[in-house]
Formats: sequence, structure tokens, C-alpha cells
Amino acid sequence: MPITEAVSKIKPLKRILYPMYRLKKEHQYRLAFKQRLKEIGDTNVEINDPLNVIIVTADCLRFKNTSLNEYERNTTPFLSSIRNSGKAIASAPWTHPSVASIMTGMYPHNHGAYIHLKVRNFDNPRAIKGIRKKFITLTEIAGLNNYEVYFATSIAVATFPMGGRAPVRLYPGETRGDTIVSDFFKWLNKVGNRNFFAYIHLGDTHQPLNPPRKFRDYFGRVENLKNIEIWAFQKPQEQQGREFERFKKNKVLLYDNTIRYVDYLFEKIHRGIEKRGLLDNTVIVFTADHGEEFWEHAKLEAQNFYDPRGIYGVGHGHNVFNEIIEVPLAVEGPVHNLKIDNRPLVDLFPTILKLWKTEVPYKLDGRPLNEKPRPFLMSEATGYGYEKKAFIVNGLKFLYAPDDGVEWVFLMNRDPQESNPLKDADITENMRKKLLSILARDEVRSKLER
Repeated sequence: MPITEAVSKIKPLKRILYPMYRLKKEHQYRLAFKQRLKEIGDTNVEINDPLNVIIVTADCLRFKNTSLNEYERNTTPFLSSIRNSGKAIASAPWTHPSVASIMTGMYPHNHGAYIHLKVRNFDNPRAIKGIRKKFITLTEIAGLNNYEVYFATSIAVATFPMGGRAPVRLYPGETRGDTIVSDFFKWLNKVGNRNFFAYIHLGDTHQPLNPPRKFRDYFGRVENLKNIEIWAFQKPQEQQGREFERFKKNKVLLYDNTIRYVDYLFEKIHRGIEKRGLLDNTVIVFTADHGEEFWEHAKLEAQNFYDPRGIYGVGHGHNVFNEIIEVPLAVEGPVHNLKIDNRPLVDLFPTILKLWKTEVPYKLDGRPLNEKPRPFLMSEATGYGYEKKAFIVNGLKFLYAPDDGVEWVFLMNRDPQESNPLKDADITENMRKKLLSILARDEVRSKLER
């Protein structure tokens, strides 16, 4: 059979087989979730203020390209209209550990959901671990309190930490957000007057970028270049010249157009909740699991960091520079006095617990958004190469990657582009000691709680 003929038959076959596969997987997820709730049924996490909760997470949506950052394109007009909105720091630069942090309020080194290898390569995801059993997730707390629970995504990696912890609905990777949002409202219509918890993980700003026609050229026409929906010019020797600059310009434009589509989807969810008269009793969160790099640190990475793929400067998961870990965060609903300004995403979990007037039987890494934050922020658990950690305190950012020989300190106010590390051995040593003392303390705490 000719190759072109074989390829042409794959999509129709997928349309026939995938629904059957999806029904089977969703059935398995539901059974595993019910079993998990039985196992933890004696956990005392009673919700005393039965608010509904919706968390909308956009994959790969970086803060830098949103209107919250006064970006040159008005990519997020609705998101920017939310009073409680601002910048947050993702707990990890890729989906698996970041979703686990959103769901637990713990940093990856504590919740354990990351690749447990010295040299990491998510393309060969050996040794990926799930959330440690002692930690309970938002979906489980909701389930234990007889909430209806919804968890849907077109990003398979977002389901990795949620095995047995949510009744997952998994869509094909190319599924647009409109389909998932419509499915959510169909589900919500069946919920009736019962309380609900919903997690909607949108994949539109993750490659392949394929927004609907009305958004594809929203801020300008995107040229039909080869691989424009995915990635090209990933190797250092390719990242120069006129064709590279042309691709880069159109890639960012397509990304911005897609962000505008995601903002439209968030508004659609908000309007749908408002139309149903649920806004006064529903907390609506919008955020991202991590950002995305568009060659900002390509040369610096190629010169100083090891990536087993030989890819530098694009995508996510490979480093902890700001473009990859800074994300938007907005919280709408019956909330007051929130402080959303450079907060870690681990603060989202305790915020929801406080709104629910409940607690978990262990110490969290995060603090509620209406309370004073911890004195540091962290992002860690990279998916490629050696481990890299970002440790931010008092306006200084420490990029710690000892296996790459990198211990850099950036003064964030003067060097937001992270291009000139401070050359001060005392400051570097002080930041290292602070970070390592926190990690050592958490390791001791973990052993005592076992």
C-alpha cells in the first residue's frame, strides 16, 4: 500500500477507534477514583462552606504575552478585566509536576511527581513518579464531600499525576478548547443543584497551535510556513538568518492569536456560569501550568546546559527562566482581599481550602492568597537534562543547576531578561545556603511524616 494511501486512512480509523478507547479509559479512571475515595474515606477534610470551584488551566501560556503585562497586543482583554489577577510563578516548567502542585499545594520535591532520574528526557519518560499517597488532591477533597467532580483535558500529560485521583475525560491532542468547554456545560447541566468541582486543562496554546479561523489571523496574517504550528529551528546552528527571523516572527504572532482565543474561552466559561446564576457561589480560577520559550535564552542554554535532545531555546520543560515559569493567575467569585502579585501557584490550593473552611492534616508549602506569602518562591523538577531550580527571594533569583556547573544570581528589577548574572561569590553562596537549607528541612520533615 502506498504511504500516502495508508496515511489517509489513519484519521478515519482514529475517529472510529478513539471514542471506544476514550470510553474505556474514562470508565477505568472513574473506577480508580471511587476506589481511592474508599481508601481515604476516614480523612477528616469536611467542606464547611460549600462553594463550587472551577480551575481553568491553559497549557504553555506565559505571563509575558498577556495584557496583564501591558503587552503590545491586547491578547487577554477579559482576563485583564478580572480584579483579582496578576503574575504567578509555576512550581515546575512542565505539565506533570506543575499540575500536581496545583492539586496539592506542594512543591515537586515534596509531592514527588516528577522524573526521578539524574539525566531526564520526557521523550523517554522512564521513572516518572506520581503524587505521594499521603497527599490529598482538590479533586479528592471534593469527592469525599459528595461534590460532582469534572476533570477534562486534551493534554495527556496533565492526566499523569491524576491516575486514581480524578474521573478524567481525555480528548485527542488536537481537540480545540471549544469542544471541551461545550462538554463541560453539558456535564454541568446534568449536575443540577449539586455542588461541583471542575478542572479544565486547555491545550490550545500548546503545540500544535491551531486556533479557529476567526482567531488564526486575529492580530495579523500568519504566513503559511513549514512547521509553523509546531517547532522548527530548534538546534543552535539553525537559529540565525532571515528564514529563522521570519519563522520566529510568525510563530510568536500565531501564539498571540491563540492566546486571544483562550481568553475568549475563559470569558465563555465565565459568562456561562454567570448566566446560570452561579457566580455568587462559584470560585473561578484562570492560570497556566507553565510558560513557553521563544528563543530568548537559546544561546545561553546551548553554551551552559546539557539537553539530551540537542534542542535549545524553544518550548518548555528544559529550564526555569522567567518566560517558562511566569504565568497569569486570576481568581473570581466570592473572594476578598486577595494579593496576586508574584505569588507561587502552590498558594492556590490553600486559598481554596480556606474558602471551603477546611484543612488537611499536614503542613502545606503554599499559603492562602489573602495572607502574607512565604518569603521565597521556587520552580523546579525540569523534564530534560539535569535538574534546575529557580529560587526567588528579596528580588534576587538563584538559578541552581550544579550538574551543569551553573549557579547564577539575577537581580530581577535591573535584569528582568536574565542576561547578566551577578558576579558576587558571597551573594551566590548565601542564596545556595538558603535553598539547600529549605530542601534539607523538607527532607527531614518528609521522613518524620512517613
